Amino acid sequence: MNLIILASHGELAMGMKHTASMIIGESDRIHAFSAYRDEDGPIELQVKELVEEYYAKDDIYILTDILGGSVNTSMMQLIVSYPKIQLVSGMNLPLVISIATQTHKIAEDELCKIITESKEAILNCSKLIKENVNEEVDDL
Repeated sequence: MNLIILASHGELAMGMKHTASMIIGESDRIHAFSAYRDEDGPIELQVKELVEEYYAKDDIYILTDILGGSVNTSMMQLIVSYPKIQLVSGMNLPLVISIATQTHKIAEDELCKIITESKEAILNCSKLIKENVNEEVDDL
């Protein structure tokens, strides 16, 4: 089974999990952790505890908010001890949903494809609309 860990600064991971659950339904396979919330303790310890519980039996995917940020850096240190974990930075909703809906181990080339598709979901819609309007005017 796949286990997904969302890790971010602030409440991004929690919001991402909540929004994904509105689209794909609740899942006990998605966990969200927010850094710098004193009541929860250090994010790296929370994530490590979950990883230790599931590492032997599940494929684990950790998605972080920003490459090189403190959360991503602490997760990079974690995967040194747990090399089977797949760590992806720059999470967005299409990425979370795509990984969460996979029922099998995601091969590296497939993960690269999912990442590419999630990047392609980031568009300047204003530009698209302007280009569309210009094409329609040209067709007149």
